Amino acid sequence: MLLAALALQAMAQTMAIAETARLTSMFGTEVNIASGEFAEILNSPGKVFTAEDMAHVDSTLQAQGLTTSGHISIMLAETGAGLSLITLMDGVDTPTPPGEETRVAMTSFVPTTSTWQYNIDAGGTFDSFPIGDQVVLSGAFLWDSGVNNEVFAISNLADLDVGTLVLNSILPGGLTPNQTIQILTSNAGNWSVAASFDFEATKDNKTLMQYFDFEITAIPAPATLCMLALARISRRRRR
Repeated sequence: MLLAALALQAMAQTMAIAETARLTSMFGTEVNIASGEFAEILNSPGKVFTAEDMAHVDSTLQAQGLTTSGHISIMLAETGAGLSLITLMDGVDTPTPPGEETRVAMTSFVPTTSTWQYNIDAGGTFDSFPIGDQVVLSGAFLWDSGVNNEVFAISNLADLDVGTLVLNSILPGGLTPNQTIQILTSNAGNWSVAASFDFEATKDNKTLMQYFDFEITAIPAPATLCMLALARISRRRRR
């Protein structure tokens, strides 16, 4: 019995840990999401989120019945660059519509240990600079809704990492006016919408924005929890 309990404990300790993130919106709404897997993307060195990687994320979500076109989709995923918080701006329709010019600005405070990738093939700018124990990322993304899209990722995230993601709608273009921002979660490889948010007007009514504080949390995967439970039962029986 002792050997069995020790074996169960060893197996539990070597099982994968599921990564989750807690996002808190500008008005205090909390959303907990589980990470999915996009192992095929972000395997190239550098800070470029390739068009091929972006198309893979977009097509995968659409194939699972999610509407990316007209939305900003935020998700947590294991990638070639480690654990990544991905912000996909819009989706590509088929057949290609005329498209509407859309602009969204982004500012993010991230840990110095993180990396980041982005795509501004359709237009825009991106910059980064250190400030204290964080790095500030600033981008202005420009694209034609439905024709092309843009993306930004914060990668190499680890348990207890915290940061901020601020989005400003400069020119809504083809973005849907309601529930524009959708927060995605993953369950056994299946993506779904955990919560949706609108851009909110600031006090001067001149800026539409939404921001999220995020914190990465690691929890045992279900199989690991079962192993730990069996180990505890075995210890009780010994007593």
